[in-house]
Amino acid sequence: MKLRMQITKEKDIRFISHLEYIRTIERAIRRAKIPAAYSEGFNPHMKFSLASALGVGVVSYTEFVEIELAEPMEVEAAAAALSKALPRGIKVLAADAVDTHHAALMAQAAGASYRVTVPYDGKIDAAAEAFNAAEQLLFKKAAPKRKEKFKEIDVKFYIPQIAVQYEDGAVIFNFDCKITPGGSMKAVDLLNALNEHYELQLPVEKADIERLALYRLDKDGYKQSMLDAGAIQLVK
Repeated sequence: MKLRMQITKEKDIRFISHLEYIRTIERAIRRAKIPAAYSEGFNPHMKFSLASALGVGVVSYTEFVEIELAEPMEVEAAAAALSKALPRGIKVLAADAVDTHHAALMAQAAGASYRVTVPYDGKIDAAAEAFNAAEQLLFKKAAPKRKEKFKEIDVKFYIPQIAVQYEDGAVIFNFDCKITPGGSMKAVDLLNALNEHYELQLPVEKADIERLALYRLDKDGYKQSMLDAGAIQLVK
């Protein structure tokens, strides 16, 4: 049996690393006394994972943790126990359970929806229209682990379209970003690419980035929730 829960990473903890976020959740699972399964060997590890890594500084209302159990536990009781054990900044929003052999959430994640708010007095409609009309937009993003220290990506492969609106001296971007087995791209790289290609001056370091949804795709290519329709909904 696998427990699957939708959790948050809220504004006050957005700057902790992905590794520390994982460790925080693992400690909470132990405190909640959820009977998680462990790997075998000299250094056993708890069998749990997140659906998709989240960048430092990004707020999310739609992270997903999957916990393999050593023995059955009622979904609602597990969700309530974990909710009490988690620190400020992480909440449990929904939960369900599937068979142990069900495909991992990490393998199912196909894309994420984002909202990015950047303080900016100008208008960027022409740049947005040019981006949406482009077939390709190459950008060299930082890749510290590579010998060349950068990796060239096609931004349009990951983000086909962007929508732009303006509010209180800020420009707000809404877009979907593809997730593949080989990875995805960061929202800040979209902003940097727009600055580079369209001679904008978006203050990337001041961007407020929110992940609004994480989804999988059905056989016809339509978005589906990461959890099943019968998932238990907790109070937000």
